[in-house]
Amino acid sequence: MELPIQIDTVSIARATNAAHYEYLATVMRRVEEIPIENDLWRKAVDEFRRAFTDEDKAFKKYSASLKTAPLRDADAERDRLYASLRDAVKAFAKFPIAEMSQAAEPLLRIIKNYRINTAENYMKESGNIENLLQDMSAYRDQLRLLKLDGVVAQLKTKNDEVRQLIAERNEERGDVVLGELAAARRVSDGAYAAVVLYTNAYTLLNPDRREAIDLAKRMQEDLEYFRQHAMTNPNRSRDAKKDDEGDPQTDGTVAAEPEEPLQ
Repeated sequence: MELPIQIDTVSIARATNAAHYEYLATVMRRVEEIPIENDLWRKAVDEFRRAFTDEDKAFKKYSASLKTAPLRDADAERDRLYASLRDAVKAFAKFPIAEMSQAAEPLLRIIKNYRINTAENYMKESGNIENLLQDMSAYRDQLRLLKLDGVVAQLKTKNDEVRQLIAERNEERGDVVLGELAAARRVSDGAYAAVVLYTNAYTLLNPDRREAIDLAKRMQEDLEYFRQHAMTNPNRSRDAKKDDEGDPQTDGTVAAEPEEPLQ
């Protein structure tokens, strides 16, 4: 006998704040679109709805900041400066004049070593650019020869500005807001796990109920997408980065107790 599809019972606690919120919003839409006629299941969904509503309020409070817009603008300008530096060094490395191509070689090695992705979270990108610029400072003569010293100086200034804005915004949010969101997330995690549990149980006991099978299938597909793009892939979309700044130890993102990464 072939068992009906089941939703994986895995923890979502390691997700960043925006990814966690967006995923649970998707789950909320699913259970409202495809309801199951079962009292225990409906009770679990009601608890989940209340928990998600609280997380929604806490997340919006956490996200609101006067520093968000200037931070995004500064980061966008930083990304443009870095891209200009990277592309110029690559072009000079292929230049037909030996003196210039040779000057570009050590700079290109540094760029390749760091492999900076401008879609990384703000803090991680800031640290990588800071280290890259420190390494390039050993090649001032080459930068002057290629007339890239001005771009490097502008990039450092903009990177320092981004780091300052991150610090100001984190201070603005405060421990109280972060604690409120962390608490709301823990309750949501438990309520979500209960919905998964009751959905799986219902599909096992009622394999002929099409709506239950459809719900389990959709929720499992959503979970697979979530794990692939938000849990195991460090280079999330650019929009995800700009809405949620990643590393919980450096820029304020809340995460629950450490656990092994989902595979």
